[in-house]
Amino acid sequence: MFRGIDDVDWASMGHAYTDSATDVPELLRGLASDDPERREIALDGMYGAVHHQGDVYDSTVACVPFLFELIANPSIADRGAVIGLLSSIAHASDEDEWDEEEAEAFAEFDEDQHEEWLRHFFVARDLVRERAGAFLGLLGDPDPGVRAAVPGALARLHPDPVRVFGALRDRVPVETDPEAARSLARALGTLAGRHPAELGTQAVSVLKDLVSGTPDPQLRMTALARLAHSAPGELPPDTAEITLDVMRLAREADELGPPPAAPERPRTDTLISHVRELHVEHRRSLDLDDAADLLEELHTELRDRVDLRFPLLVGQLGSPSRRQRRHAVSMAGRLLTGWRAPDDEPVLALARLLADDDLRLQKEVLSELRYLAPVAHRVSEGLAAYVESWEGRPLETDTVFRDMAIGMAFEALALQGDDRIVPALTHVLEVVELPEKLSRWLEALGREAAAPLGPVLHDRLARLDHRTPSAELDGLIEALGTLRHAESLPLLTRILDEAEAFRTTREVLDALRAYGPQASEAAPLVRRLWEDGALADEHRIHVAHALWALTGEAERVLPVVRDCLRSRTWSQWYAALNLTEALGRSGAALAPTFHEMLAEGHTPARAAVGLWQVTGETDETLPVLLTEWSATPAQRPAIAAGLADMGPAAAPALPLIRTELASSRRHNNDDSTGNMRYDVLTDVALQKDCRRVLAGFGERIDTPVR
Repeated sequence: MFRGIDDVDWASMGHAYTDSATDVPELLRGLASDDPERREIALDGMYGAVHHQGDVYDSTVACVPFLFELIANPSIADRGAVIGLLSSIAHASDEDEWDEEEAEAFAEFDEDQHEEWLRHFFVARDLVRERAGAFLGLLGDPDPGVRAAVPGALARLHPDPVRVFGALRDRVPVETDPEAARSLARALGTLAGRHPAELGTQAVSVLKDLVSGTPDPQLRMTALARLAHSAPGELPPDTAEITLDVMRLAREADELGPPPAAPERPRTDTLISHVRELHVEHRRSLDLDDAADLLEELHTELRDRVDLRFPLLVGQLGSPSRRQRRHAVSMAGRLLTGWRAPDDEPVLALARLLADDDLRLQKEVLSELRYLAPVAHRVSEGLAAYVESWEGRPLETDTVFRDMAIGMAFEALALQGDDRIVPALTHVLEVVELPEKLSRWLEALGREAAAPLGPVLHDRLARLDHRTPSAELDGLIEALGTLRHAESLPLLTRILDEAEAFRTTREVLDALRAYGPQASEAAPLVRRLWEDGALADEHRIHVAHALWALTGEAERVLPVVRDCLRSRTWSQWYAALNLTEALGRSGAALAPTFHEMLAEGHTPARAAVGLWQVTGETDETLPVLLTEWSATPAQRPAIAAGLADMGPAAAPALPLIRTELASSRRHNNDDSTGNMRYDVLTDVALQKDCRRVLAGFGERIDTPVR
């Protein structure tokens, strides 16, 4: 093998770690070794140096012919991994999209090196694609690992997609290896998505046949996911029912016992081996199986098809299999925080799992209900019953209150604004560590309902050393400010006078501004801080906000607000925006600053909102707000709050408002991957403000906000 390998001038080439690639021939020979450990070490070296983090070097290009020689030799093991390496070198990702932004950023860093990098990349890609015909002969290879690796490479690299489709279609009925069969389905979906005019109808037909005809539940799930990705309009209307039936089959197969274990891989001191072990341990810790992976893939590909996803989720949550229910709980968190449910059934189905006797499952449910509190009021009775029954449950030892099931239930009820929790919370706050988000609890409960907590929090604060900053000190000050507990004003004023760290000073200032003129006794101290020439610039905005809230002296604080609006420090800029909102028309002198921000394109949405707040002017601000509504979805809550107060001037925004309320996707859902949870509270606020806008024009929506 490897004729001519020693004739290559490896010394003149390089890779990630050296300007001389003389070690590459040994890596290639290692890939052909009979020793599985040596093969793994060689593969790790290829990914770690020759194809480091996806980069392509001249030595990478020189390897391509020898890698094809490897996969053509049936006596060599682990050829599927080599096919995967070739696909990666040719940039055959699932999307196969060229990242222009990344390329341009690299070019700005080093233009000459960028050109060389691009040249190697394109040469390697073209070299692999020119030889991709070799993959066709491997579709029937005796090695199932090869058969599993080949379809994806063909679908992404072969220049004749029609020929590839025919070969894949013909292979489907005779493929016996489950993973290779799923690889065929994925490749057919890739072809359907890339070549819809030529192959879409035919590939979709094969996928639909797999959905309806194959007895392998995992293959059916794979075909459904590929349909959802490449031809969502072709999904059968009973997709949820089909999927739940597939999950039933998977559950029944699981009850028959575990499948035969895959051949154990060698344990080597390589990154590949380490990552594989981490992956196995991660799956074991989450009790994951292939069916769970495929179900998650299907959910991901269904995206905004909530007409299918929510019925599917409800079915998952009601599964007889505890494993499937646990996986459904995590999916419920992702789905319900990222999309607006059509009704309350999904969150009710989630809460019903609190009746399960598995404490771990209960805590997973409660964790999600904390995220979902603003839209989970229908489950408050079940949560209250759960709290009331706690005395009969086993105690959790060596666990902080926040991470105990009872602590999580307290938080979920408080964040729902259920004041039934207040009497119990009064006693709990005397003995447990301060909840991290206590002020959020109090805001949700409301000042009046949460007022009985004031004395408890006051006493805790009075016992602390005010000169030593701590999270508990910060949290208690913030909580008392949220409650505006009148009896705590002298204590807060004393802390402000004695504080040695500005961290504590800032917390007291923010609390005092919540009291407003009620805290006028602290005004002399705040003025003294204001006049302190040693005060750092980044702290002055906090003093300014408190000074205005206590005294109404707008003219004194406007210069600081103006400077902070121009700041590139996010915290100062954001604090200035908050003070601008509070100032309202008293901040009219800030208008030129907002005009400048708009002219420069500096945070245009917030600049337009700020300009409207201080002037009430809509001719300039409204067009910007309408543009930014689509351009920066994260700013929609701030924009909608402004529109809701504009009255008839907001009429041009009505189409956008109606579209937002009709959308199933939460405004802040940016399709982030992973175990993501979105902020439901801001989305609920957005929906409420959108409804306020419509109500101003006589349009009312009576359904609950979800």
